[in-house]
Amino acid sequence: MDESKRKSVLIVDDEKSNIIVLTNILSADYKIFALKDSSEALRVAEENMPDVILLDIIMPEMDGYDVIAALKASKKAKDIPVIFITGLNNTEAEERGLTLGAVDFIPKPFSPMVVKLRVENQIKLAAKERLEYLNRVRSEFLSRMSHEMFNPMNVIIGMTQVIKMLPVANEIKGHVDEIDNASSSLMKMINELLDISNIGQ
Repeated sequence: MDESKRKSVLIVDDEKSNIIVLTNILSADYKIFALKDSSEALRVAEENMPDVILLDIIMPEMDGYDVIAALKASKKAKDIPVIFITGLNNTEAEERGLTLGAVDFIPKPFSPMVVKLRVENQIKLAAKERLEYLNRVRSEFLSRMSHEMFNPMNVIIGMTQVIKMLPVANEIKGHVDEIDNASSSLMKMINELLDISNIGQ
């Protein structure tokens, strides 16, 4: 697979052993960015735009809660899914993480299959949401543009009908017929665009 098209994961954990384990689990399928320094997480996330961030909660300096708050405040990185990786086993930690915007938790010690599946699920979900967003934008654009073209075309068609009823030279009537045919074709295309823009709504 082309390296530039590989999905990527940013791992942020102050324990080198955790980074090694997670890298071994994921590196066959994903490009890995790994950090021990939590204060670098935002910069690396914004520069590389990983598809998922695996973020430890308990770290020196900035903990995982501080890091996710900074990520969610970033215009560029705010939509990157964050999965907390933690040895904490209490609902309070989970609730706080979810409130701050985490999408999932992976407990330590790591189960390779759980790590793979949770990362894969978040990437699939993000791709689906992106596709839905693009389809919605496309549909709204087509609908808006079609409606904006619809009114002037109605005026052109209406005016050509008026001119056809006037006593004008045959040469001018021929030009008006050409305008009428072209505008009717354009109107048909606009109606087709409107139909396409309504698909899936």
